[in-house]
Amino acid sequence: MPLSEFQHKRPIVVVGGGMTGASFALAAAGPDHPVMVVEAIAPGGAGGGFDARSTALSWGTRRIFEALGVWDDLGAAPCPIKRIEVSDQGHLGGVSFDHREQGLEALGYVVENHALGSALQERIAASEQIQMLAPANVISARPVPAGMELTIRQGDDELEITAALTVLADGGKSSIAGQLGIGRRMKSYQQYALAGNIALEKPHRNIAYERFTKHGPLAVLPLPALDGVHRASLVWTLPEPLARENLELAEDDLLPRLQRDFGPGMGRVTAIGGRGCFPLRLSRASEQARPGLVLLGNAAHTLHPVAGQGFNLALRDCTALAGIVREAADRREWPGDMAVLQRYLDQQEFDQEKTILFTDLLVSLFSGNATAKALFRRLGLLALDLFPPMRQSFVKNAVG
Repeated sequence: MPLSEFQHKRPIVVVGGGMTGASFALAAAGPDHPVMVVEAIAPGGAGGGFDARSTALSWGTRRIFEALGVWDDLGAAPCPIKRIEVSDQGHLGGVSFDHREQGLEALGYVVENHALGSALQERIAASEQIQMLAPANVISARPVPAGMELTIRQGDDELEITAALTVLADGGKSSIAGQLGIGRRMKSYQQYALAGNIALEKPHRNIAYERFTKHGPLAVLPLPALDGVHRASLVWTLPEPLARENLELAEDDLLPRLQRDFGPGMGRVTAIGGRGCFPLRLSRASEQARPGLVLLGNAAHTLHPVAGQGFNLALRDCTALAGIVREAADRREWPGDMAVLQRYLDQQEFDQEKTILFTDLLVSLFSGNATAKALFRRLGLLALDLFPPMRQSFVKNAVG
């Protein structure tokens, strides 16, 4: 849709139409509070394939997507996780979690990003309360009494729009947050993640594996088979020099290294697709809200991927903020009023702190091979294995 067709005032403008921004738009939009989404990338993009990126979804996330009408649109795309096997390299035993023990259909799911993105975009396209402007960029924002005045650029055209509430869902390097002087608190884990898809000789049987090596966690998550190939998603935590070395290594040289770190648990790895490498850190915005402004997703907090909590926490934030904004509209309250936004911050504070602490403690406990830490780790796994109530509490926290 051309820029000229948009109104100059909007109640809610979402900057970033990825999975977080699109999810919030669907949850928040209503007849009395339409939403505009400004996305830098044109709809469509890369489709599926062996190298498609994927995201882990918790059971709680499935329930949210069911409420939004997105889950049924995904069809068979989500691969259920029926069992999780946790082990410590170089030591016998470990702990396992089974969906039946929790009384759930699955402990979680793994879905390729293109499938989830397509389902979200189809829902947005069908909504009369959401307008998508893509490709376009918000190039500046400044606070005004009515909210935020945004300058949007599409090609050679520019338009100024006043938004009662601006939602930044444009990632951990949000340029608008930077313009507004919102800094970030960072904690580096001194690790890099090597990520990609792998092919397995045997079916994965819907088992996810988490193996703790001397370098850090190694996660293998089940994916749907493609053209008869048994696939899984790999996130391999390594020191930066080793991660970069493995990134460039020929497949025939890399696979034995991967197999050695992982062991025989999932059988033989027969191939690895395109690889990516990124630093691992805990990153949090110094402010998540100002009058007329909220940060969501990676713009608000970026977590270590060890327990797959990042997007699931972001989605819970989305639904909480959307609920509060909708309630405010029913009360004829201004959606960008700080009193409204403070209710969101108060509601989500415990969930965010609990999830971030849970992830951070896992990284601290299960990274490194110091004697004391390794002993404590093994005792922790033994306790989870021997005491079902402790195991159930751990899984309940993880599945949302």
